[in-house]
Amino acid sequence: MERTPLLNAKKQGTETYGGYVSDGRSVESDEVCFSRFREMSPDLEESEIADLAILKDSSHLRVDTTSVGYEARVILKQAIPLTLTFFMEYSLAVTSMIVIGHYGTSENLASASLAVMTFNITGLAVIEGLSTSLDTFCAQAYGAQKYHKVGLYFLRCTAMMMVAAVPVILFWCSSAFWLKFVIPEHQLLADAQTFLRISALGLPGLIWFETGKRFAQAQGVYDAGTWVLLITIPTNVLLSIVLTKNFGIVGAPIATAISDWLSALALLIYCRYFEPRVGDCWYPFNTSWHHFKRLFQHWGAMWSLAFPGLVMVESEYLSFEILTIMTSRFGVEAIAAQAVVANVGSLAYQIPLSIACVVSTRIAGYIGTENIKNAKIVVRASYAVSAGVGLFTCLILVFGRKYLAQIFTKNDQVVTVAFHLMPILAINQLYDSVAIFSAAVLRSQGRQGIGGLLNVLGYYVIGIPLGGWLAFGPLDLELKGLWYGCGTGIFTLAISLTYYVLRSNWTEIYDEFLARESEDAEIDGLDVITSCSSSHL
Repeated sequence: MERTPLLNAKKQGTETYGGYVSDGRSVESDEVCFSRFREMSPDLEESEIADLAILKDSSHLRVDTTSVGYEARVILKQAIPLTLTFFMEYSLAVTSMIVIGHYGTSENLASASLAVMTFNITGLAVIEGLSTSLDTFCAQAYGAQKYHKVGLYFLRCTAMMMVAAVPVILFWCSSAFWLKFVIPEHQLLADAQTFLRISALGLPGLIWFETGKRFAQAQGVYDAGTWVLLITIPTNVLLSIVLTKNFGIVGAPIATAISDWLSALALLIYCRYFEPRVGDCWYPFNTSWHHFKRLFQHWGAMWSLAFPGLVMVESEYLSFEILTIMTSRFGVEAIAAQAVVANVGSLAYQIPLSIACVVSTRIAGYIGTENIKNAKIVVRASYAVSAGVGLFTCLILVFGRKYLAQIFTKNDQVVTVAFHLMPILAINQLYDSVAIFSAAVLRSQGRQGIGGLLNVLGYYVIGIPLGGWLAFGPLDLELKGLWYGCGTGIFTLAISLTYYVLRSNWTEIYDEFLARESEDAEIDGLDVITSCSSSHL
């Protein structure tokens, strides 16, 4: 069969076309040569090819066969800074509520609560969901030593999310009009809309911070966000107090918007001066028009993973808000107790979620290096870790439930209701951690679509309907019924996700990874040929 040169190479050896490098050899369209896939990157300039030899060689991944014990230790060690980061990010989100609660009126607090809920559902969940695509793209490209592709995917996802943020911001700017159809307390809407309009100013900074964290994490740098938030958190608290005392409810979102941009800037400074090796994966988008326009090409493949990630995250956010709305039927103490248990659950959720991020990065990295055996070992190690993490959080919630409830309220009646709900939440942790880790494995494999679909089924077909029946039906279990139903949905979700992980076709997963990269490379080839043809006109 006759071979056709990939980039119209005219001779053997290395030739440069429009700033891109070809090794002069050719491949058939259905042929994959892994060593050339790593080395012949269309993103590298000729002078940069020499640098490839001295770049880090996926040093946080083992070249030899790993072990369950080794991977478990690495996962736990690398998860420590990420866990701190997730906890601090959570505290950053609730700072405005705490400050307004202390220095504002009860109506201010209600408006802020409505605004924060809207921000989380339509803003934060969208950002976190779309950015999960980088758990697949960046980590797999890094494992394959396609270092500049890591930077390209980071910038491409950021650009895509900036576009997605436009309708979100437009919704926030007119949120009073839309929220009046679902919120009966219309007097709260004006302040909530003002809160959201100011928050919109910080949304681009938040996007840069979230995608930047994943850009660093794909390279094994997990503590960047921790050091950044050690600066941002105290600054945000101080700004929130000062601005809220002087300007009222608008002070808190101003402080948050400033903190979002400060986080993005601090992350850039940290990576530039304290972790300069992160810059090895930077994509030189400003060196030519061809480099720049690639940020806005090939969004379809990224969207195909980003959208299911959005569905997965959004379904979780919305489910707890629906539970809160359903709780309003049971009185003030029940609403307060639900808020306490939901907040404790959110705190507990940060532990397995942060550890799962490490799992996802390591598996995706091994897939990129074509070391499927090690990827499978990480999966086994992750389930061993998930069992330990689930048991750990379960015991904390069981034996510390009274003290945890008292952190959020001093009302004895509310503490009592929360005290009796905590054991249900504690039991949920045993299989919720399994669900979180299984979802992370699917993300690393590029199978977010399965996770998104199962999340919707688990929460909205099983969990919430069953919870409503247990709470309001013949058994009349009230608040406990809601949590029993939610727990059943999570248990079903854990079983379903684990089933798909165990049934993974690793050959197909790796082939899909190569197909994504090859499709992107084909676009490069066409662009280069077009550029060459144009230059001779």
